[in-house]
Amino acid sequence: MHEPAVVLTDVALAILGAVLCWRLTGVGAVILGGLASAALWGAVFHAFFPAKTATVPGFIAWLPVAFSILVVAAMLLDLGLRLLAPRLPQSVRRALVAAYAVAFVAVVLLVDESFGSIVRFYGPTLGLVLVAAGREAIRARSAGWTLIAAGFALSAGAALLQQAGVAIHPVYFDHNAVYHVVQAVALVLLYVGFQRVGGTDPAPRA
Repeated sequence: MHEPAVVLTDVALAILGAVLCWRLTGVGAVILGGLASAALWGAVFHAFFPAKTATVPGFIAWLPVAFSILVVAAMLLDLGLRLLAPRLPQSVRRALVAAYAVAFVAVVLLVDESFGSIVRFYGPTLGLVLVAAGREAIRARSAGWTLIAAGFALSAGAALLQQAGVAIHPVYFDHNAVYHVVQAVALVLLYVGFQRVGGTDPAPRA
């Protein structure tokens, strides 16, 4: 097995995300389910494709990771727009999300499939929903939204650590493994938060 620490932490993250997803519905379930799917396919990619996307099989194996993150990012964009611009017509919101998804897919397939490129697409939607969750937490004095905001903030921090190459050990516990551990804590915060605000609503309220 290549990169055992990365693979094992990815598998653990996938199991955690799947269990938490199963206990939710609605927005929370989609977000946690998408992150669990990305972790599962990430484990497969890191375990069996040491050449990464330099080979065609590696590129194909990477696509489920990228598209799982796309599902999460599109849901974050939709949720952020619902919360910050509730008067925006549904047709306009859907068109914005669809255009974002098409651009995401086009860049991954035709320009740059790297995780750094994916983070540059995912980051703005994460920032948008973090602002929205923070506003809801302050406006409604909601513990649930506070936990959701904290979870998204920690998830953003995990991505920054990964991009910065922060590692406990360069071989046995690298930056990807660190990312997975921090992301696991973020998932728990998101789960508890969505559970408190009601994960069945397309745009949960306090």
